[in-house]
Amino acid sequence: MIRQNLRSALSFRSARPWAAAVCLAAVAACKGGDTDAAGDSGQPAAATADGAANGKALVAVVRAADWIGSEWSEDAIRVGLQEEGLQEGKDFEFRMSSAQGDLATLPSLIDKALDEKARVIVTLQDPTLKAAVQRAKDTPVVFHVLADPFTAGAGKSDADHLPNITGVYSPGYGDPEQEKRLGLIRQIVPKARRIGVLFSADEPYAVGMKDKLASAGQRANVQVIAVPVNNVAEGGQAAQSLIGQRVDAIEIFGNSAHAAFPSIIKAANDSKVPVFSPSPFEMLQGAVASIYPDFAEGGIVAGRMIGRIIKGESPAKIPFHKVETTKTTVSSQNAQAANVTIPADVAKQAAADSARRP
Repeated sequence: MIRQNLRSALSFRSARPWAAAVCLAAVAACKGGDTDAAGDSGQPAAATADGAANGKALVAVVRAADWIGSEWSEDAIRVGLQEEGLQEGKDFEFRMSSAQGDLATLPSLIDKALDEKARVIVTLQDPTLKAAVQRAKDTPVVFHVLADPFTAGAGKSDADHLPNITGVYSPGYGDPEQEKRLGLIRQIVPKARRIGVLFSADEPYAVGMKDKLASAGQRANVQVIAVPVNNVAEGGQAAQSLIGQRVDAIEIFGNSAHAAFPSIIKAANDSKVPVFSPSPFEMLQGAVASIYPDFAEGGIVAGRMIGRIIKGESPAKIPFHKVETTKTTVSSQNAQAANVTIPADVAKQAAADSARRP
């Protein structure tokens, strides 16, 4: 019953492509909701040695950047916790923090969660998990919204992993070989022969996705031109570099690149170059289309993992969960602004995906 009542808040439903529900989610993501910038949350609640804040288990949620919406993270996690019979405010307390794309601050955010005696640290996105692997040796960690926990050093397989770490992931953000992502771009931009990629060079998963897209492009006789985005300030300049090389479309991989999305989309819109993204929450800001994993469902799974740990189960006994279901969403309005058209079959698929609940 809990999931039935709350699922509507986690789905992307609309009578037309791209829903008001997603707009609200994206606004929350852009504003950061109740997330604390760079881990500065003011005075922490009193914590005990077993990770309880004021008698409640402290769940410290740490983001690398704010390009994901609450449906993928805290809202879905809350559903999973409720399915485990735990109530926020009674059994657990959420504490949010975000590096806002400044990945160098992630170690300090993990340290802050450790200092506050978090019962569980929830790491959102690949670089956050890497920081937790390096610094959280005993505290339970549950990861979510990421592509590759293995490169981060969290384990060798879904069942063989570090004893204090478990979580939810999706290889290639729903597209391990990046062929579906390339196919979507070519459906919407049929004449595309040069595709630009903005990627975070210091994030192995982003580099891997960029390389896979380049390989897929080579097989399809499409040139992929990649430009790194090393920090948020470089986004607009990197986009201009691609535009100067006459790319037909732009794809984005990596937290630094996503955090720079406002400057990227401005440069692209000025030159009528369509932008694609693995994040549906960037549709509100101007992206044309997205293929993404069903991380709303994954968030519920992650929430249940957290609940099991709070109730005493060891993360060592909880296998990693791989999200394999993907969805497509498109924006006809953003496509029109970029001088491209959404084909009818793509729009139909997006509408069906939008109606499908997690």
